[in-house]
Amino acid sequence: MTTSEDARQRHRTAATMHATAQQLEEAEDTLHRSAQRSPDSETRRRLDDLGDAVTAEARHIDDRADRITGPSV
Repeated sequence: MTTSEDARQRHRTAATMHATAQQLEEAEDTLHRSAQRSPDSETRRRLDDLGDAVTAEARHIDDRADRITGPSV
């Protein structure tokens, strides 16, 4: 693989990772909205905790993608 092919592949990989992180952020929003609507306090807590964990994972994925190519892919 040439250097330019390698760079293109890294950019594609990073773009896919950023897209995945964005989808996780959207799922996190859904989890928090669901938590707000739940009448059960334990369910609200669990959904909020899960939403927070999803956000943390999305940030880790974004960070790893940035290390592949630099920010703003």
